[in-house]
Formats: sequence, C-alpha cells, structure tokens
Amino acid sequence: MNFLRNEEAYLRTTEYLKYKNSMRKENEKWNIAAMKPMPSFLYANKKVDVGGSVALLTGSSVAKRGVTNFDGNSLVKGRVFVASGIAIKCAIADEKTPAQDVKYSATSIPNVVMQAHLIVKQKNEILIDLPISDIVEASEEGSVYFKLGSFALLEDDTITEIDIQYAEGAKLALDTGKALFVSSRLSGFVTYQKR
Repeated sequence: MNFLRNEEAYLRTTEYLKYKNSMRKENEKWNIAAMKPMPSFLYANKKVDVGGSVALLTGSSVAKRGVTNFDGNSLVKGRVFVASGIAIKCAIADEKTPAQDVKYSATSIPNVVMQAHLIVKQKNEILIDLPISDIVEASEEGSVYFKLGSFALLEDDTITEIDIQYAEGAKLALDTGKALFVSSRLSGFVTYQKR
C-alpha cells in the first residue's frame, strides 16, 4: 500500500512553496518551517453587471460567510494560497437577494457569460486567464473544478483581482427586478501557522 498516494497534492504544494520561496528576496522570504498547507477554497459571490470588465473583488469587499472569504481584496499576511483548480457558477435572481442566498448553478449560465473570460491577477501579473465556457465544460464532464495545468500562487498581503471580461458589446436582457449573480471559486491549499 502506498501511504503517500493520498498526500501527493500536499507534497506537491509544499515543494512548490519551497521553490517559490527560494526565488524571493532574502528580506521577503516566508518562514516555510511555520507554514502548514491545508486544503481550502477561495470564493467570491457577487451580483454583477454585463459588459466590459467587472470586478468580483474590491478593496471594500468584506469577508462574510457565503459571500467571500477575501477580506478586502487580499489575503492576510503570512497566508498564501496555491490554486490548482477553478470553478464558476451563475444565477439570475431577484436583484435584492443577498449573494449568499442565491442558488448558483453551472448548468444555467447565460451565453454572454460563457463567452467571457475569468481573469485572476496580482501585481499586474495574470495568474489565470480562461474562457468561462472551458471552465464550465470541465464541470459538465463530471469534475467540479477545471484543473489548472500548473499551480497559481496567490501571495499574501497583495491586491488580488478577479475579473470577468466580457466580449465587446455584450448585453443580457433581464426581466425587471432581476439581476445576474456570479460565483467564482478557487480550489487548492492555503497556508496556516503551525502550533
């Protein structure tokens, strides 16, 4: 029996963090010995407009269960996130419905959203840039998350941007009083301080 089989993702993540740490300036290095990667998810649920570029996170975003687990638009100092998968869901609901009360689905995404891109950036570097249609098709094939071909590192204490970039001229006709809601989720490992 291979006891490491269930630990492969953990081992890959720790080795990746060691490698990334070796590339940092001496005064910016993480204390790897005190970092414990744990399986986790980052998410942002939000009522959004259609057209142009729409931010799912802002500096005024507040960590609230069911809405987002980002506090503002960055991760707490000392806590980094290694993303290995991404998922997106949508819903059309009453515009006054709180984002945490909306029932999101990967099967009822409007075409205008399917043709958009989901982009994750830090320090003006694009970490993820994928057509939403590709992300959704991965979930339709039985997997919840689109598996990233390589890790995406979200650094601590750094502004994170998660945007939907629509095709030029994109529009969505909605009934009066209805709004589009989007749920974006990243799966991977977050680091916690060891005891």
